[in-house]
Amino acid sequence: MKNRFIVAAFATFAFIGAPSVFAADMDNMSNMGKSGSTEKVSHGVGIVKAMDAKQNTITLAHQPIKELNWSAMTMTFKVSDGKLLKDVKAGDQVSFDLKGSGMAPVVTAIRPAK
Repeated sequence: MKNRFIVAAFATFAFIGAPSVFAADMDNMSNMGKSGSTEKVSHGVGIVKAMDAKQNTITLAHQPIKELNWSAMTMTFKVSDGKLLKDVKAGDQVSFDLKGSGMAPVVTAIRPAK
């Protein structure tokens, strides 16, 4: 008798609860096929340590970046446009924007820090 009750309870959940679980997973499908134009933009402040115009990279000793949950560190970043490197030199304190996520965001803007 007890086993029948457990089986009946499980069957009820499977038929009533399961469709709503699957429907919740389907909600995320509305973003499929869309471009990455909604990538996260983060902001940082740091000191220029080095630049490589041939590789389109900049090395920054940056303060913590809250949006990425990063502590202060020195990193080399790709820049979205080599022209961003023309107005900065090693030792400059700068503010910068990063686009992307993970450990490889790209610097999309750089300006003197205020």
